[in-house]
Amino acid sequence: MKKFMAMAVAACCALLVFVGCGSSYKDGAYKAQYKDADEHGWTEFVEVTVKDGKVSDVTFDAKNADGKLKSQDAEYKSYMEATGTWPEKFYGDIAEQYKEKQSAEKMDAVAGATNSSDSFKVLMTELEKSMKEGNTDTITVEASK
Repeated sequence: MKKFMAMAVAACCALLVFVGCGSSYKDGAYKAQYKDADEHGWTEFVEVTVKDGKVSDVTFDAKNADGKLKSQDAEYKSYMEATGTWPEKFYGDIAEQYKEKQSAEKMDAVAGATNSSDSFKVLMTELEKSMKEGNTDTITVEASK
């Protein structure tokens, strides 16, 4: 009987350890954006959906004053294509990397998009705080100078 009780206690302890390893994000839809546009007129933003405590969907992009998305700007794409990356590609790559790693801190910069990678990390670091609290209000972030 003592052996059975010891095994039962050990199993419960192991279960508690694994439960503690889960994400602490609260389900919901979250958004963070910069307060002001950059020097080219683009304002980057991140939209995230959390389901079952994990980030299930991420959208990272930028809008101009007309509401046009940078990822859909054909002129911008043609300008950058020679570098091997462009907004539609690198925004998608950054978002996918976050879905894999589930943490801004664990992310690497995407080649050719270091500034946007850094920008994403700043937005997501602020948004992660809201996701832990369950605060679904849009977060506005001041750009660092």
